[in-house]
Amino acid sequence: MGENRRYGSSLSDAAVNEFLVRPRAISLTPDELGDDQVTAVVDGDEVDVWVRFPETPVRERGRVVAYTDRAVRVEVPRRDGSSYPVWVWQGAVSAPEPRERR
Repeated sequence: MGENRRYGSSLSDAAVNEFLVRPRAISLTPDELGDDQVTAVVDGDEVDVWVRFPETPVRERGRVVAYTDRAVRVEVPRRDGSSYPVWVWQGAVSAPEPRERR
């Protein structure tokens, strides 16, 4: 595809995802997490994660910050330097795929 002359070429997966997901991510509830022991992670692995939002689920790149036997807490960065944490089921997390395949 060619470059968009009016808006430039800064349109990326991250920009599209941010447009689609302005509301907050839908994190697992305390009832869903249950009483499982939470293990905090320092310098956790980078992962691809499916995050649910009211409008649509999106695939994001984030870093593991904690986990239980069934769930993973991922910190997902935003282009503006902020980030958001979200608890997801383990099955929503996978090793990162090369960016060009996404």
